[in-house]
Amino acid sequence: MSFITGWIIDHCMNTGGSHAFSTTLSAFFRLRFLQFFDGKNYINKSDFSIYELPFIRKMLYIFSLVLIHHFSLFILEIFKVAHFNKIILLRTIFSSIFTTILCIIYFFFIKIKH
Repeated sequence: MSFITGWIIDHCMNTGGSHAFSTTLSAFFRLRFLQFFDGKNYINKSDFSIYELPFIRKMLYIFSLVLIHHFSLFILEIFKVAHFNKIILLRTIFSSIFTTILCIIYFFFIKIKH
């Protein structure tokens, strides 16, 4: 699902696969981060939901995935330009913080029934 989402964004924006790679990479690390942030609770449940995580763990989980996604996306974008920009780390951190804030706002204001 993440590859298809990234591929659609790449197709519409003509970016050559960088979004598909970044979304697939973040999906690859998704389960590992869930195990790290929820530990044994995640391993023992077959019907786990992110809504069950405490707020701090949920925020760290989202921020970690967004950080990996944005970092890989910006690295690929810089390599396309053929010169390395030293602002890539700063750009990654600020865009990750902004995206995480948007995700937290989503979790607070939109209630999804289980």
